[in-house]
Amino acid sequence: MDRAAEPRADRERGREVTGVDVERRRPLVRFDHHSPEFASDPWSQLRELRESAPVAFSDAHGGFWVLTRYEDIRRVALDDATFSSADSIVIPPKKHAGQRSIPIETDPPIFYEYRRAMAPMFAPHSIERLDPIIEAFVDRSIDEFIERGEADLVHDLAHPVPALTTLHKLGLPTDDWRRFAEPLHNTVYLRQDNPERPAALAGLRVIREELVAAVTARRAHPRDDMLTYLIGCEVEGRPLNDTEVVDMASLTLQGGLDTTASAIGSALVFLDRDRDARQRLIDHPELLPSAVEEFLRYEAPQLALARTATRDVEIGGQVIRSGERVLMVWASGNRDPAAFEDADQVLLDRSPNRHMTFGLGAHRCLGSTLARRELLFTLRAVLHRLADYELDPALIVRAETVGVSYGYLSLPAHFTPGARFRQPT
Repeated sequence: MDRAAEPRADRERGREVTGVDVERRRPLVRFDHHSPEFASDPWSQLRELRESAPVAFSDAHGGFWVLTRYEDIRRVALDDATFSSADSIVIPPKKHAGQRSIPIETDPPIFYEYRRAMAPMFAPHSIERLDPIIEAFVDRSIDEFIERGEADLVHDLAHPVPALTTLHKLGLPTDDWRRFAEPLHNTVYLRQDNPERPAALAGLRVIREELVAAVTARRAHPRDDMLTYLIGCEVEGRPLNDTEVVDMASLTLQGGLDTTASAIGSALVFLDRDRDARQRLIDHPELLPSAVEEFLRYEAPQLALARTATRDVEIGGQVIRSGERVLMVWASGNRDPAAFEDADQVLLDRSPNRHMTFGLGAHRCLGSTLARRELLFTLRAVLHRLADYELDPALIVRAETVGVSYGYLSLPAHFTPGARFRQPT
């Protein structure tokens, strides 16, 4: 028997190999990426899996394979023919009937058509035109609280910057950004049994209704925004229909708000804990672009995504059957010592840094350039305007579940009060 398949003692909160599926000869692990235990410390659990059972089967959420090593994850991510994205990219699957995240929950060949339609909106030259707008949103957010000398850096900074930027790009109203942000964040940060979750799901339905109304309005009165652009796009020689446009806009909102906000929050926590690293970035701002990449690697804001096997295939010495679900844990691949030297350390000048935070292959995140710019401009402003901020560890609130996004619900901070750059508009 392979050593990885041997039963193990319960060494660390339930991610040990618990036995062997005798019929299929696969290692069974007690692993639930949505559990409170995992949310409290995912990194030691992922390290244990990488070392003891890098390709193992969990019976949580109907059963799925867990991949934790860089090369195994990379192999699956690059093989769209064998590993389909069409049956939901999260485990458990979303329960929004009839709603798809386009293009990420589609397969070739239609996937390439959808991606080709969206790509110009996220091309580097298109994102560069947003630079002054992103910087203005960062300054506007900080202006709202800097004179007080205290703020919640999640609610007052990490959430508004990507929300304002994404809504502006889509052409949706930015004055009430919380109405969009709060339901989106709560559906990924709160456990299934949280009593606030039904209200969050209701909020998602309201957002979708507003997107439907906005698409109808743009068809009658086009504007210079992403919604109007998508309405004018074609796939397979036909115009996109309203449902497709709404699905694309919904994915843009979700990806634009959740993962970027999570990345900002995690970076702020790290820089609070490591004051030497913070001072180094203040003294050497030229390091900030590489530091952004390292923050994205070290604590990936989106820990994992799923695929479905379309045929029997062997990965890491285990046979994955057709129809079985596979969870690619990006965050674990980013900490794999076989891929990264000193993988559990933050090296602000790490190079090269081939992290998989934005995915790999054809489905790699279209919004990666925009996310990087938002993270860069936010951290730059914090280091300049809130340079001595301090978080209260006792008041930090982590997300209840990190199965989709690794982030924080609250980061209360205090700092030396400063002056506004401009009055909020």
